[in-house]
Amino acid sequence: MNVDNDLLKKRFNLNMERIAGLVKLGFSDVVPMNSTAIFQFEGARSDILRTVIVFLHATFEDVLRTIARQRLALAESRILDNIPLVGISKSGRPEKFSLGALHAHREKTVDQLIQESVERYLDKESFNSSTDVAVILRQMGIDPSHFDGLYPYLDQMMRKRHRIVHEADLASPKDSASPPWSMLGDSLNLLFWLFTVMTFYAQICVLIDPTDEVTRLYGERWRKAIDRTREICDEIVALRNVPADSYIVNLQEATARLSELTAFLGRPTMEEMLVIWKRMKSPDDGTTEDEARANLASICRDDGK
Repeated sequence: MNVDNDLLKKRFNLNMERIAGLVKLGFSDVVPMNSTAIFQFEGARSDILRTVIVFLHATFEDVLRTIARQRLALAESRILDNIPLVGISKSGRPEKFSLGALHAHREKTVDQLIQESVERYLDKESFNSSTDVAVILRQMGIDPSHFDGLYPYLDQMMRKRHRIVHEADLASPKDSASPPWSMLGDSLNLLFWLFTVMTFYAQICVLIDPTDEVTRLYGERWRKAIDRTREICDEIVALRNVPADSYIVNLQEATARLSELTAFLGRPTMEEMLVIWKRMKSPDDGTTEDEARANLASICRDDGK
């Protein structure tokens, strides 16, 4: 079952560019920082970053729906049995129907009717837990175990998104002020979720097209970013045992290391591009590594890098 990877990548890249713009704005000097305590702030800056979480979840859902629209329409009958015929079900669940129910679809081919039913089904589906994600992956014929290490972060992101969307990120019905945004806890979580969605996207692209070495490399890079973010989290937790007089200094150093993670958001390095070249090089290609390095350097210069 083929998937239009070009459409998937265009939609994902567009959404991630929009998210990057919000993240940049959230951490810029344009938006005032109303500090409530050390490494904490509130107001418009924190709400912009909350918006990023909502948008990130929407981007994640769009990846699933974009692939599912194509794969489910070509699925076997046991999968299609779980999808209601368009215009029949009011509950969103498959229901039995009589032959007369097909009267409104006389001018359509069977393929058109299946595609329309799949799209209407997906329009109403939402993914609010890793269980929901595993279900749609199985329907698409993809083994959910490929994403096992990502599910805890996806669940955290989905719970946070739910609280923002449905409760305005207020902890209880009695609260009358939004909680401050923590530069350590909240920002680190946002980075975890950002790299998790990007890694999920790369992993599913490679499963669909194992020859996609560029996306495979990005996926490897983003997995490393998750590991590095986890290391920084551990370093911050360990600071609880640091003497009070050096706690702030060490905390500032740990916070500064967050900038290391931004390197994982950039374009591949020369060495990474050489890895891609080696993976994709055909046996008949007589290009040497030095020649490849020179060609890649020329491409980078042409791109203004």
